[in-house]
Amino acid sequence: MKTCTAALLAILTQVPNAPAGNPDDAIQSPGPQSFRYRSDRGDPVAMEETGRILHSAVWSGQEVLVWGGGADDMFHQSGWRIDPATGKRRPVSERDAPSGRWGHAGVWTGSRMIIWGGRNQFPTNGHRNDGAAYDPESDTWKPLNCTGAPEARSQMAAVWTGTEMIVWGGFGDDAKAWSNGGRYQPGTDAWAPLPEAGAPEARVEPLVVWTGSEMIIWGGITPDLQRTLASGARYNPSTNQWSPVQSNGAPCGTWGHGAVWTGHEMLLWGGARQDGTENENKVTSEGAAYNPVTNTWRPLPVEGAPCPRFFHSTVWTGSSMIVWGGGDQKDRRNFNDGAEYVPAENRWKPLTWQGVAPARGMHTATWTPQGMVVFGGSTGGSNAFSGPLILASRQ
Repeated sequence: MKTCTAALLAILTQVPNAPAGNPDDAIQSPGPQSFRYRSDRGDPVAMEETGRILHSAVWSGQEVLVWGGGADDMFHQSGWRIDPATGKRRPVSERDAPSGRWGHAGVWTGSRMIIWGGRNQFPTNGHRNDGAAYDPESDTWKPLNCTGAPEARSQMAAVWTGTEMIVWGGFGDDAKAWSNGGRYQPGTDAWAPLPEAGAPEARVEPLVVWTGSEMIIWGGITPDLQRTLASGARYNPSTNQWSPVQSNGAPCGTWGHGAVWTGHEMLLWGGARQDGTENENKVTSEGAAYNPVTNTWRPLPVEGAPCPRFFHSTVWTGSSMIVWGGGDQKDRRNFNDGAEYVPAENRWKPLTWQGVAPARGMHTATWTPQGMVVFGGSTGGSNAFSGPLILASRQ
């Protein structure tokens, strides 16, 4: 059986990493503002020896907090605090931090970054069911209670509800997939299980959004990486019950896709299909919008959308969805372009960037008031990027 890691890295072309870029390269924003591309070159604490993929990134309201991930047979116990206003970063304390891992859950509570789960091997073994909460104010970690936590896993769904972290699905040891999960309450440092009745089929890399009242799960792939899933469900923590997501009118099953919550719809786009008949992931440029109130789907327009890809990034700006980066296994290509979808106009707009940011996939992207912060990612093989790309508003 092929490992998850081999399959993930196979989507990206085997080309050398691109240079960090020129801080003076100008980038025009996808919206009305003007943006500048900044590298971390010249930052005395920013140059680390290895990059990372399958790390986590959250927005604290002041900084992008990046933690964990792996590359080149290394799993990081380290992280960065990135200030998009200045383009500078400083390290996260490693004292009492969780052990090095990738594919973990990472959420922001409003005052803490919670890290849980993940694994410390490239094959699907070495899974963890422990974690810790990081306080950026004091630069300190506090371990999470593990009693009652779900089974160890990686590449799961995770959301913050406003009062608790919910995790579901993901890989277990020996390429097992889980159809269960748990709820962690920081105030009591306690776990509670999710019900399995009505839950979706076990899967890894599912899409997930939090609507304000429900967690929506959609898509993903079976643990043998041979079948993508066109199914999902909604979990309501108030009733502690699952309800099905309508399959009529839904898009085809994909993985390596992206999703955002607009305030009334889940927008999903791209990804790859796998039916097990070929050792190749078939990327798509299709997307759809799901309305949980009516339990209905509508297709997104294809005209103006980015070319087919998966393991790209998607962010919500407050009025539009930005898609950037990713790769295509068949054509052995990586991308450093994308597009912006505006739901109010139901159309795609181009990202007219004048500067050139290095192509990559499996990176993180975080939307901030200053723009989009991209971190890490890879072009294939064991190499990964180690620095941030910051699209910051020009003052």
